[in-house]
Amino acid sequence: MGTLIYGKTRGFEFEDRTLEHVRFVVSAKLRRKESFFLTWAPSGPGATGSVSLWISPDIPISFRLPETGRAPLSKEWIEAMLKMSHTNRGLVVIPERAAGGGGVR
Repeated sequence: MGTLIYGKTRGFEFEDRTLEHVRFVVSAKLRRKESFFLTWAPSGPGATGSVSLWISPDIPISFRLPETGRAPLSKEWIEAMLKMSHTNRGLVVIPERAAGGGGVR
């Protein structure tokens, strides 16, 4: 499990592959000085609803991922999340299968 660290101390766990793709999309948007909501459905026992964070170049954000065993990124998954990030909902983390992503690109 990888961790998205929002602000200086708040951490949120994601599957490594999902977090790699989220990191790519978030980085692309922040390079363009864009601010947006990042929203996902939490997983685990008793998890309900959704979590939304305001992502801005002014708010520290970091990603902690293992260095070993990284799979290639899915172009389809990245493109689907980038496209979604330009809507009023912001960047919504979707499953890879919902984007038609298969893995290597």
